Amino acid sequence: MNGLIRNNFYSMESNLKMSFLMAAVLVFSPLIINNSTIYPMIIAVQVFLFVVNTGTALHADEVAKWSKFELTLPIKRSAIIGAKYITFAILILFGLFLGFCTAVCISLSGQTWNFLSILWGYEYGLGLSIISISLMYPIILKTGTEKNELILLLSAFSAVGLMCLIAAALSPITGEMNLQHPLTGAISIFVALLMFPISFVVSVNIHKNKEF
Repeated sequence: MNGLIRNNFYSMESNLKMSFLMAAVLVFSPLIINNSTIYPMIIAVQVFLFVVNTGTALHADEVAKWSKFELTLPIKRSAIIGAKYITFAILILFGLFLGFCTAVCISLSGQTWNFLSILWGYEYGLGLSIISISLMYPIILKTGTEKNELILLLSAFSAVGLMCLIAAALSPITGEMNLQHPLTGAISIFVALLMFPISFVVSVNIHKNKEF
């Protein structure tokens, strides 16, 4: 399992470095930008930045025929897919950590900021990342990686649409359709965390029935 996870990161090494660089630059954005309304979106972008690498990594594995080689290893197919999902989770944690660094930088800059607003940045980025991955990976596994950028884009749009539906469904409670309401964020993350293991089960079944 550890070897599979290391290979996943090796496949996205160059893109991962770029994501770290971009996210690190955004950490110091509060030193230049003095606008508290932008900070939540910066944090959300930082969380999502690392997820973008997954399509590239999957395509690199397919080109190198790693998917076929994996089948010769003395491991279960569920372990192969499990390594992918653990990698996805670690990427999201990278984004959350850089987002935390941004929050620290905001605090150290002496600016006034709203805790609930910053919290929404984490919630939105987390929900967007988990839902996008949960939708994207089974589709790519089924159809191939040739159009991974398009699939990621459509998955991200679907994730945003789902969160908007959640906000609309909660409007009688929140008073209006409000994506930034804490309850909307909490329910969105709950749905995302529910979709993640379902996506894993679906992916395992696709992998077992797929001809490589």
